[in-house]
Amino acid sequence: MAFKFRRIKKVFGFDKSKTEKYVVVPDRATPVSFRNLCEQIALISGINLGNVQATLFALVRSMKTFFQEGHAVQVEGFGTFMPSFNAKSSQIEEEANADSIVRVKLRFIPCDELRTMLNNITFTFNEKDSTNDSKTSTSTEEDEQPDEL
Repeated sequence: MAFKFRRIKKVFGFDKSKTEKYVVVPDRATPVSFRNLCEQIALISGINLGNVQATLFALVRSMKTFFQEGHAVQVEGFGTFMPSFNAKSSQIEEEANADSIVRVKLRFIPCDELRTMLNNITFTFNEKDSTNDSKTSTSTEEDEQPDEL
């Protein structure tokens, strides 16, 4: 199974000419619910659904505790989560304080196994949901695939 993508026409904010340009974007499926994820884990692991749910809730609760203390959390076979933030810069030293933090975020770095899987993913062009001129294109599917992620 391949990861589907489509082509859209978009005006980019950083482009001063405000010219519409084409770009490929992921054609994502609907998010998997927590219940469906737990059911899949229970099916694969043989652990009952209640224990899977309790374990995942405990994982998230524990991660929150460590994030509030400024720790990164490494989950074996999954990756590392790191609390981070964006802050305004200032030429005045005293203005570089907690009030200059504008956005708190969580960074995720996948483990080697997931990174390898992502680097080897195959792509399929979804013409159905793309711009109208893609339907008149005579190019092959291979021509539509991006060179890099």
